[in-house]
Amino acid sequence: MHLHFVQSLEPLQGAGLGQAALSLHLAMQAAGAGSKLLSTRSSDFAQTWPDVIQGVRRAPARAFYAPELKRLAADAVAGAEWFHGHGLYVWTNMWLGGEARRRGRPLVYHPHGFFDPWILRRSKKKKQLAHWLFEDRNFSHVRWWRALSAKEADQIRAVVGKQAKIEVIPNGVDLAECDSAGVKSNDEESPSACPSAWTTRKRPKRLLFLSRIHPKKGLDLLVPAWGRLVGEFPDWELLIVGPDEGGYRAKVERMISETGGGDACRICGTVAGAEKHALLRTADMFVLPSYSEGFPMAVLEAAAHRVPAVQTSECNFPELTAAGGAWECLPESGDLERALRQALAADDAERRERGSAARNLIETRYTWGRLAADLQGLCSSRSV
Repeated sequence: MHLHFVQSLEPLQGAGLGQAALSLHLAMQAAGAGSKLLSTRSSDFAQTWPDVIQGVRRAPARAFYAPELKRLAADAVAGAEWFHGHGLYVWTNMWLGGEARRRGRPLVYHPHGFFDPWILRRSKKKKQLAHWLFEDRNFSHVRWWRALSAKEADQIRAVVGKQAKIEVIPNGVDLAECDSAGVKSNDEESPSACPSAWTTRKRPKRLLFLSRIHPKKGLDLLVPAWGRLVGEFPDWELLIVGPDEGGYRAKVERMISETGGGDACRICGTVAGAEKHALLRTADMFVLPSYSEGFPMAVLEAAAHRVPAVQTSECNFPELTAAGGAWECLPESGDLERALRQALAADDAERRERGSAARNLIETRYTWGRLAADLQGLCSSRSV
């Protein structure tokens, strides 16, 4: 039995990390591989999934400490043959990495972008303490590392050493979920902070940003660039959707006001599940101007919905650009503006062609079923 663990499955606290861990767990179950997932949650988060065990967090919140999880998951931990850690430096890693060592069970670490230089520069003292307390011992016990891209494989080697055993298995998409999720009407209950705001267009065409409202996502590049471009492309609106982290949304709103986006740039709150897929269907183009990513679920899901993207090189998805499904740029103001201008100037036929190319790439190489089978096969081949 495979035991996955991750800090949270909530949209803000877990973000793409939690979504990717959950999707991989469910895909392994669907493929017939025994799998369970452990995570922490806030006291008011009630969403559940098959064989997912969640414990309520206690302070300090950023440690993702949930002592009741030890009791709730005792049988799952005892029955685990493989331990899979998604993300680093939190209590779930301390506890379950320790359990893998104590029981002599193999540990696979899935860093999900935690070794990106931009991330490594943040919270250095917290990371140093985590290494001293538990991560150094966990690292020495890891059977093999899962990288989301060749670039991340190099980042792992730079931190862990050239001796690290690494396999590249990217994130994926559940196409059946994308294609079957229905569009909610405005009067249905919705988890969004503004459930009907995104259903009404201000302009005929929509450029969508769907991610956390966080400094690493490059909104300080996107909003000013949009302010310079909006006069050239009067048919387009920019819709920014996602949970606010650390109050950063207020800063983004000030930037919108200062850069002249006007009614052609709006922010909405969190969307999830069927509502998220319904939102993606309304987009004519997607944008993710990140400074740092592992392998972003948002870009994958946009591609699955045939929405071409503008992405930075730090999204680590050059295959999408090569396939014609994206315009790519550096995480710099001028280069982002260049890529956006090219994308916004494309006609409907080009955008449809690029969207089809994006979907074809996902169907061929980035479905969770295929990736779960790859992971299961690698574990089987490295079981001794």
